[in-house]
Amino acid sequence: MIVFISGGVRSGKSRIAETYVQKLATPESSLHYIATARASDDEMKQRIDHHQKRRKKQPMKWITWEQSVRLDKLIPVFTKSDVVLLDCITNWLANELFADESWQKEANCFHKARQMWIVLQQLEKACKALIIVSNELFSGGVPDDLGTYHFMKTLGWLHQQIVANAQIAILVQNGIAVVKKGESLS
Repeated sequence: MIVFISGGVRSGKSRIAETYVQKLATPESSLHYIATARASDDEMKQRIDHHQKRRKKQPMKWITWEQSVRLDKLIPVFTKSDVVLLDCITNWLANELFADESWQKEANCFHKARQMWIVLQQLEKACKALIIVSNELFSGGVPDDLGTYHFMKTLGWLHQQIVANAQIAILVQNGIAVVKKGESLS
């Protein structure tokens, strides 16, 4: 099962994703958190710290994986009863794309996105539920610089693949979850 949750920066999507993990977990479930962000500056360090502190306050026990690239390495650790939260696709894509200069060619960007899609499908098969968080970056128009353009175009393609295969797709606005596909887990 895939649950896709997207929204703007600081919209509350990670908090809502964590509630979906709680709803999908069973007593047999291990709860896994795949964190793809890198602490590249003070603001990102603060965001990571905020997320970690919020999870520590929760009654459920998280197994956290700090994995900014090569998520395929984690597939063997999950079981069919596990619930996995991947936060977030946007950071993972940026980490994969901008690791070298290959992002300058659109074909290379889509090649990496197709590889990521294969890994997401494998992650879904390895666990009970995969909750995927991503950012909505598409309301501001088309950027002028090539790197951002390729990134946004590739992220849009990846979002379409995920949503087409997700059982639930949610857009978070101002902390409110708006179900776009499937039914809310009440």
